Amino acid sequence: MSDTAPDPDIFTVSQAAARLGLHRTTLLRQITRGVLHAKRLGSVWVISAAEVERYRHTHQGKQGVASPGHPLHGRRGGGGRRKKGEPAPDE
Repeated sequence: MSDTAPDPDIFTVSQAAARLGLHRTTLLRQITRGVLHAKRLGSVWVISAAEVERYRHTHQGKQGVASPGHPLHGRRGGGGRRKKGEPAPDE
């Protein structure tokens, strides 16, 4: 199937991913989680231009823990229980 949508205000997942600078799998995951609203036309997911812009404004620029700029990047969790009377580890 062609990667073009008939309406200029409608994008396929690949087109929306290119506009947002994300991988199409990331957008498909966001659709299944309900974060990004899309409709299915046959076997193709389509996203409105307004929804792409809403997603950009609410989600772009946020950093996850995996991003080197995130304050928790590279840190390990406290994990597990401390023994009674054992002090908390210093940061």
